[in-house]
Amino acid sequence: MISNGKYRHTYTSTASDITPLYRLTPNAMLMYFQDSFARLMTIHNVAAFDIVKQRRMWVITEIQMDIQPTVTFWSEDFTVELWVSELTSLRIYCDFRIVRKDDEHLIASGTSQWNILNLDTKRLETTDFLADKLVVVPELMTGSHKKIRFPKTQSFDMLMEHRVTLLDLDFNFHVSNRSYVSIALLTMPEEVLASQSLSTLTVHWLRETYLDETLTCRMSRTDDGCYLHTLTDAEGAVVCELQSRWQPQPEAPDVSEVLNRDL
Repeated sequence: MISNGKYRHTYTSTASDITPLYRLTPNAMLMYFQDSFARLMTIHNVAAFDIVKQRRMWVITEIQMDIQPTVTFWSEDFTVELWVSELTSLRIYCDFRIVRKDDEHLIASGTSQWNILNLDTKRLETTDFLADKLVVVPELMTGSHKKIRFPKTQSFDMLMEHRVTLLDLDFNFHVSNRSYVSIALLTMPEEVLASQSLSTLTVHWLRETYLDETLTCRMSRTDDGCYLHTLTDAEGAVVCELQSRWQPQPEAPDVSEVLNRDL
């Protein structure tokens, strides 16, 4: 449904979408946001399967997301609302919010950057052909669309290698953008995962990687309490970088509250 240029779609959470503390997982939030983006582009006839006929491809290159400690149970409905907030010659910015359907409590919000890639030249194309198709709603969920620069660190607190498997790939046969996030967050200390919840996530996707390649993820903690996660390929080139911030975990609901829900 589109209203005033904003698209809304409601989903029902599944068991795999929920953490043990009854929050939507980062993977789930990214998945449903991207699915809503694809649905919006389908309405305007510029979805991936439309523009591939012109040898073009959608590429998500950045996302900034603020996450609230909002409880989300299994089988609960939530709504993704998104809109194109800025259209430049080379970039499409799409802002979004995810809310519980029953009370509109905010689950997450943020902004994302997309580009159009030419499949033959592997170069970015202009967005001119989108200008008369997409409605721009200049409402920003972040202070600006300026790229966040990550601090440079001289050392790392954890190093992990990951060999790409079939489970990491998407339908383009390269590592899914969500897989990079899941791999990177595996470097978080166990004591943080046990007592804190993710509050902000910023991701820069830089290069493609493929089956059987080895990714090296280095995690460093900054002086202001953020965690930096840098993934490199076998040649040492950075393929993805993340910045995560965590906050003390609110008390989890009693399991009886989940079991006694009206379905």
